[in-house]
Amino acid sequence: MKKVVMVIMILFVVLLTSYSQVYATFTDPITDPGTYKPGTNVASQNTKFIERANIVLGVIRFAGTFISVIILMVLGIKYMIGSTEEKANYKEAMVPYLIGAVMVFAIPNIIGMVYDLIVNNIK
Repeated sequence: MKKVVMVIMILFVVLLTSYSQVYATFTDPITDPGTYKPGTNVASQNTKFIERANIVLGVIRFAGTFISVIILMVLGIKYMIGSTEEKANYKEAMVPYLIGAVMVFAIPNIIGMVYDLIVNNIK
């Protein structure tokens, strides 16, 4: 169980630390005030990408919720029918599970909040 949690944590850290290069130019509005034209800003035309991202986010939310509920049920049943030593082991196993469950529920919601903030600021 510890190895699985460590592998998941390492993959999570690798995903967080990976980055992509951005090829953008910066024009300073102080030196060139004609570059900023607020009337020409329009909402994003990337509706296909947004639709696909919403589908992926929904699948991640559903799969994470489904898997975590199944694991919680299995651990709960084992806890109820286990001996005192087994109950102590299951209590120790609950800590990584709870951390993982919080991550499964929190990360998609944080991504959803960031998406909503971005969409609301574009409009």
